[in-house]
Amino acid sequence: MRTHLRAAKQAILIWLFCALYIPAMIVLLLVTLGQAKATLGCALVRGWGYASSWLLGVKIAYTPAARAMMDRREARVLTFNHNSTLDLMVGATMMCQGSVVIAKKELLYLPLIGQVILLLDVVRLARTNRQGATDTLNAVAKRIVDGRHSVLISPEGTRSPDGKLGPFKLGPFHVAIAAQVPIYPIVIRGCADLMPRDARACKPGTVTFDVLPAIPTAGLTATDVRPLAERVRAAYLEALGEVPAAG
Repeated sequence: MRTHLRAAKQAILIWLFCALYIPAMIVLLLVTLGQAKATLGCALVRGWGYASSWLLGVKIAYTPAARAMMDRREARVLTFNHNSTLDLMVGATMMCQGSVVIAKKELLYLPLIGQVILLLDVVRLARTNRQGATDTLNAVAKRIVDGRHSVLISPEGTRSPDGKLGPFKLGPFHVAIAAQVPIYPIVIRGCADLMPRDARACKPGTVTFDVLPAIPTAGLTATDVRPLAERVRAAYLEALGEVPAAG
């Protein structure tokens, strides 16, 4: 009963906040005619992420290495582990200046959030259309280089059902190699504990962001996509303590 009440309270708080904040965000983005989406737009998304997390009782903590990396603008691919519904809100705090998000096309149909996705020029990926997805990722690679953008994407593609690292899709690694930019694996800790995939309510607590050493892609070609994905996944497994025991 207590969990149901907490879930109802959180849902009301979040939707009331979104009903006020997101329309204001949309107006500001329209007033600037989309010219400030890489600066003002990213700042507004970060503000939404921090405020939404606070309303759920979630504190956001960045390690010094992660904070230094996020404060630096460069052409790169930022990957992150995806194991909770909470990732949408806490992940918004990663919107550093010049960020471009790659998201599943279905998010476009969410009330208010869909309109923001359009205004921020979020890259919508239709996962069922293989050729279309490939063309989209190639276009993203060009945007990274031309605009010195950071592209945010989860290699898992969807939330892990049990909090463990799921299988990796190859899209992020195609992008990084096509753009010849480094990959920064961001490790999010705490989301699955506070709000597992099927949970209705979020428990209060802290979510911590860390970053692993950058993995370069200079000189790699399309034949290196799968080995690169395996290398990045191995780094995540080790950082998360999920490496299978020897033997």
